[in-house]
Amino acid sequence: MKLYVLAGVFFCAVLQAFAQSPDAGQQFIREQCGTLHVHLPLGQNGQQYPVLFDSIQVVDLRRDTSRIGLISGGRRSQEEVLLNRPVAEQLTAYLNAGYSRPQGNHRLFVAIKSLWISKPGNRRGDKPEAVWKVTCRFEAYLKIDGGYIPLTYLDTVARADDNQPEDMAAHELPELMAIFMDKVADHIMSNDIAANAVVSYGQIDSFSRTRFRYPMDTARTLVKGVYLNVREFRNNAPSKTRYEILNDDAGNLTLQIPDENGQFYYASGVWGFCDGQQAYVMRYGNAFPIFSVYHQFYVLGSKNYHEKYLWLPRVMPFGDAFVAHAAASQIDANLVRRLWVYRLDVQSGKVTE
Repeated sequence: MKLYVLAGVFFCAVLQAFAQSPDAGQQFIREQCGTLHVHLPLGQNGQQYPVLFDSIQVVDLRRDTSRIGLISGGRRSQEEVLLNRPVAEQLTAYLNAGYSRPQGNHRLFVAIKSLWISKPGNRRGDKPEAVWKVTCRFEAYLKIDGGYIPLTYLDTVARADDNQPEDMAAHELPELMAIFMDKVADHIMSNDIAANAVVSYGQIDSFSRTRFRYPMDTARTLVKGVYLNVREFRNNAPSKTRYEILNDDAGNLTLQIPDENGQFYYASGVWGFCDGQQAYVMRYGNAFPIFSVYHQFYVLGSKNYHEKYLWLPRVMPFGDAFVAHAAASQIDANLVRRLWVYRLDVQSGKVTE
């Protein structure tokens, strides 16, 4: 397949920093993106809620607890969406303000597994869509002296037309939390919890971490080769450990892998590859670098990229870690600013907003 190493040319300038610091991915996003703070108003819901809880505690168990969204900030900019306070702190204050009462006789424990604001198609050059989304997964436990009793959960996506991210946080998110708290109340008031097993916080945390228990999440040495699917990426085990990068007279690169007889052929439809130092996902003929923040993988790239914007290194040879041969001084900063940070779903292999 034709291989345009687009984002990788820029990324080579920070590969060493990424390898040396676990916070490098976080720093990169903050340098690449602006910041948009959204407000979750206290006391907006819960006025008619039954008197059940005297305290509510929230813990943030998401893959990346740093932000709640990455959205377009204009024609050539991107912003990370943050609440005014850390998510667990903000939601603890919100739920206690609306749903706890001094007369309550229960303690509620809420685990956040997912919370994300997005607008698919909001990148420059993409087909515009007028639908904002809030994705969430909240889990509820009744806190008792001996541990925690599982109650219920809410795992859903809310959509709204023509809203702003501020509206999603101020309106759609509270509505989702109201639905969640109504489910919690139904379980408590139905007394349908006596048979539920009591678990420890360690078990809740350990179960949450099973989502991260795959080799690539903790890999320090990346195996060189071509990933035919996302499963091979998760396992840090490319099935094609040999590949060739060829370039033609026009400067276009092609990725080739061997067949059962060892003969190299033009690869088509592969998921990604790794040069032994950096992993890439293939999208639309481009090789986009993958990096991580905590347990979340991100991609620096674009869904729709036009060839006239491509900057291709005219550097030979293209061997191991071929991107690293491109001099940092050759990087086009304007090109980098036209790229976006996306999330990588390690289960489906999709690159998403």
